[in-house]
Amino acid sequence: MRFSILLFIFFSLVCTVVQAQNNDTIKTQNLSEVEISANTKPSVSRSTNLLQVITNDDLLQQGVQSVSDAVKRFNGVVLKDYGGIGGLKTVSIRGMGAEYTAVSYDGVLVSNIQSGQVDIGRFALDNVSMISLDIGQSDDIFQTARAFSSAGVLNMETVVPDFSNKRYAGYAKVTGGSFGLFNPVIDYKYKLSKTFAMTANGSWQRADGNYPFSADYDKMIPDRKRKNSDVDIYRTELNLFSDFGKSGQLRTKIYYFDSERGLPGSVVIGEDYATERLWDKNFFAQMSYRKDFGQKIKLKTQAKYDHNNTRYEEVHEKYDGGRLTNRYKEQEVYLSNALLFQLNDKINFSAAEDLSYNNLDKEADRFGNNLANPKRYNSHTALAFKYKSDRLTITSSLLATYISERVKNNSGNSTYKKLSPSTGISYQPVESVNLRVRASFKHVYRVPTFTELYYPSVEKKLKAESAKQFNVGLTWVGGFGGNSENYVNASIDGYYNKVDDKIVITPKTFLATTSNVGNVDIKGVNLRLAANSQINKSMGLNLVVTYNYMQAQDVTSKSEETYKNQLPYTPEHSGTVTLSFNNPWVNFSYTMIAASDRYSKLTNYRDNEVKGYTDHSISLFRKLRLKDSELIIQGNVLNLWNENYDVIAYYPMPRRSFSFSVLYKF
Repeated sequence: MRFSILLFIFFSLVCTVVQAQNNDTIKTQNLSEVEISANTKPSVSRSTNLLQVITNDDLLQQGVQSVSDAVKRFNGVVLKDYGGIGGLKTVSIRGMGAEYTAVSYDGVLVSNIQSGQVDIGRFALDNVSMISLDIGQSDDIFQTARAFSSAGVLNMETVVPDFSNKRYAGYAKVTGGSFGLFNPVIDYKYKLSKTFAMTANGSWQRADGNYPFSADYDKMIPDRKRKNSDVDIYRTELNLFSDFGKSGQLRTKIYYFDSERGLPGSVVIGEDYATERLWDKNFFAQMSYRKDFGQKIKLKTQAKYDHNNTRYEEVHEKYDGGRLTNRYKEQEVYLSNALLFQLNDKINFSAAEDLSYNNLDKEADRFGNNLANPKRYNSHTALAFKYKSDRLTITSSLLATYISERVKNNSGNSTYKKLSPSTGISYQPVESVNLRVRASFKHVYRVPTFTELYYPSVEKKLKAESAKQFNVGLTWVGGFGGNSENYVNASIDGYYNKVDDKIVITPKTFLATTSNVGNVDIKGVNLRLAANSQINKSMGLNLVVTYNYMQAQDVTSKSEETYKNQLPYTPEHSGTVTLSFNNPWVNFSYTMIAASDRYSKLTNYRDNEVKGYTDHSISLFRKLRLKDSELIIQGNVLNLWNENYDVIAYYPMPRRSFSFSVLYKF
């Protein structure tokens, strides 16, 4: 830890010295005007790993209503959805668990040190320009050290304002729909000066969420509705963009999220009682500073403070006083420095050092026990290399993880440390054919979460999980019809993941237990086909098809009945189809999402089987050009065929629903 702090200080001193050498020019230079451009879309076909991207144009065209809806269209992903607008939604990459998936917002990771699982349902699409998913290690080596520590990263990028025509821009949007959905949004962008620009975005979302569903297994209550599934959510976000010319660029974000949600829980035969409530208040402020020292050295510095308050309540006669209340407070302070050295136009090196501090406080539980109030001091150090030419890309990195944990009574103090390498290659064998071969390896080290170590009141000694990711694939891009907008992009990837010391939580009466009992082998294939055909200047068709085969099995012990059983909620077969038709009248999009049968428990008995499903949706939208503004009208039908299905057992998804939105841009 001392070495990490010294390394972090060294980075800062290097930047200060180089800055001092440029002081004379900085004092006399004229500050440039704010020049902000859209985020660059990364190349999917040239990546050494499976990379998938959805832009804001795609989101509009496909009628995507939430971040979770967008993620469902990615290949190799299992989205755990507990139903409804307010239900928890987490992302698992290739069967490795949601704890292995990092979520990044404008390059800074969103953390949940308590459970390790980020609920992507809390984020809205209103201010998002692009969503991408890197499975394995990203080819972008100029990033934070923590971004090297996960099995994959879900990236969300904020819309960057464009002031090419006027000093301000914005929009107002209202969405209404089934089950009491009402969601107004307002967004405003303003150019403050030649150096500064700001954006502000705010929204309110509420819904009753009491949708009907069928429970054929429950003859006592044949016609049911989800109860206690209402949501009341406020989101606000403020961004400040600063361009100081040769002195660098600074981006600052302030975010606040406030929600009250009912938790309907799982469906219980013969019982319709649900009183659990959850309140979340999350505030974070982050900044990112970037500066180029000539053409050889680039600096990126990031800092973040994150504060999260959670309150859980359940009203029931089984508790003393008839009510159970738990309160949690989570805080994080995070600092990062990264340097990129460009040896020439093909070879780059990078070094990054991240330091963070986390603590979790909880009130006494109903047994009178106090949480250990753990604190973590984290250090991640990454060194990376990249070679890139027209036909060959090679990346390699080494991550050093050091974590020191302290608890209230000192009995559970722990230290975790590990070196984790990764490497990737993409090669075009024939110059005249846009066919590329890619292969990659990555080691991931996952430290137990506070929930796994301290929930509900017993401290445990657990080993960290260790995972190895292997991927081999082909990508091909081709054109047809003599039009550059007509293309076919196809890829196939075979992968193998091996997880050792898998942490398993076993529910018991009152006290759950956790232990390192599992080894898991995950094998699979990802297929993706994207095609675009421009019929004429104003009409075009776009098709995206994905298919995922995944065999994720417990291989801990041949003597156990769970040996070679499929992991819970991991379908062997899944896929999506999205077809869009752009035209001068009403743009149309159709989406189908499918998953095969799964199991709710590690024992693959028939009683634990969760039936497969297909979910069909359509979207219609029309843009109307006004004098100095634009009007977008959109309608969506979700679960078109009114199918009754569960993603998680006994958490039924909404049946057919409708939404309608009007957006006015000025």
